[in-house]
Amino acid sequence: MLKFFVIKMRKVVDNVYIVKPFDPNVQGSCVYMIDTKSDDGLVLIDAGMDIELLRVIEEDGFDLKEIKHCLITHGHIDHYGACHKLKDFNKDIKFYVHELDAEDNELKIKDPYIAQIYANYKYEPVKITNKIKNDNEILKFGNYEFKCIHIPGHTPGSVAYLLETGGKRILFGGDLPGIAINIRGGDLDAYLKSMPKLLGLNLDILCEGHEDLIQPAEKVLKFIKAYMEFNKSLNIIVLKNPSDSKILLDLASLSFEVGFYENALDFCHYLLEIEPDNIKAKKLLEETSKYNPPKIDWIKNLINQTADSRDT
Repeated sequence: MLKFFVIKMRKVVDNVYIVKPFDPNVQGSCVYMIDTKSDDGLVLIDAGMDIELLRVIEEDGFDLKEIKHCLITHGHIDHYGACHKLKDFNKDIKFYVHELDAEDNELKIKDPYIAQIYANYKYEPVKITNKIKNDNEILKFGNYEFKCIHIPGHTPGSVAYLLETGGKRILFGGDLPGIAINIRGGDLDAYLKSMPKLLGLNLDILCEGHEDLIQPAEKVLKFIKAYMEFNKSLNIIVLKNPSDSKILLDLASLSFEVGFYENALDFCHYLLEIEPDNIKAKKLLEETSKYNPPKIDWIKNLINQTADSRDT
């Protein structure tokens, strides 16, 4: 476990930090922290899955006992799995999540697919202190106000938290680019209606759940728009035509453009299994490989698992 402490906490703006940055080799989402400089102590955005990774804040003089609030972006365990461990440090910590996803935090994992992935992970449900009900609800901690923007699609209760501080508009987006197609609680139509809410916010920084910080404003806009197209195309590949070479190449290209190189590599490999002589896929694979992304078999597994679930 100690080998992961080479990952250092980084400042986003004054009093706002990324505690656990993205690492494709480590389970769990990114974790962000706000020092409210008040009686409200420290606020986390998501908790990840490993409390030991959060101890990195101690190197900068912070104490896990001072984490008094945890805002959860949605009900997937890679974002809230460490919540029960946070209570070991502060039994009075308060947890916040949208009411439509609250059940996933308070009860056992219901999705068989998620349960299988994390079969060996021991999670203890926590009591949700505040179930967010209204779009644009405001949570205030010290002088910091978080606007809760309901963005269903990836899950029914996905929430993005908007914070204005240090002259920047910062959005903690959770799995904003996550799978938002019509499987496993996802809803493509809801997602495509949610994302335009964010496009008009004039965001400076996007703090994403499985990516590095996305900035400046132009890149944030490009990222959100790209993932709207990504999920539209992914829905076709997974649910309608898994061998559509044009759409697979589009997905690979989109992934490359936004820096999701492991996905770009995966789409290229899958496409070349279908069309071994696809010149564009070969060229993109060569370009993607320069970034040395980890090899994954995500798209093939997703297609096969979806097909299997339809057959049962």
